[in-house]
Amino acid sequence: MITTVLVGAGLSIGAGAGEAAPRQLLRVTGLGDSFGTYGDHANCHGALNVGLTATPHKPGWVRVMLTSFGFTGEGRSWRKDPNCRILVGHAMDSSLGYGRFDFWPASFGPKRGQRAVHDVRVGSGLALFGIATYQLHNPVRVPQSYGINYYVIVP
Repeated sequence: MITTVLVGAGLSIGAGAGEAAPRQLLRVTGLGDSFGTYGDHANCHGALNVGLTATPHKPGWVRVMLTSFGFTGEGRSWRKDPNCRILVGHAMDSSLGYGRFDFWPASFGPKRGQRAVHDVRVGSGLALFGIATYQLHNPVRVPQSYGINYYVIVP
């Protein structure tokens, strides 16, 4: 009986040792969490899901996670290089400023579930945060998606 109690206590103590998945930040949008886009070659296109979490140990920062539903393209060029490259842009109005933009490259292939993660300094409090994609190799920021806008509360 003592062995059973000790084994049971050991299992219950070890059960909480794993790290939980980060909780999504509280946000309001009328458009949902996914949007479609296209990329840089072979008419590649696909859809992305947006996740926003607090960056661990960094108050005022948001971790943006784009998760792919799988991208596809056409022809020999896609078979040779099945990676759809895009330029992700986010705009924000927050306690740090109005109309701030930042851009970063991402690449997705045909496999569903691929992720691109980027940490963004937003500032604590309420923020208007938008995410969209743009043409990769163009000095003019030409949109390639409608994107999504959120009102988000940042810790």
